[in-house]
Amino acid sequence: VAETFRVIQGAMSEEYVRTTQGVYQFELSGDEGGTWYIDLKTKSGSAGFGKPPVTADVVMSMSSTDFVKMFT
Repeated sequence: VAETFRVIQGAMSEEYVRTTQGVYQFELSGDEGGTWYIDLKTKSGSAGFGKPPVTADVVMSMSSTDFVKMFT
């Protein structure tokens, strides 16, 4: 999960933020579970562990295994 978020963070751009304008929160269970987020609304974007810096537009709950499958 942490590696997936590192890849997402590295792929962010102001273009993605400008065109998406959304904040996604993931409530993950299992290995590396917990609250993670992708912020494509604030400044140049961010992603990582914990609650997003602003209120999430979408909250998804799933296993960490399903999250990794979704992003690979």
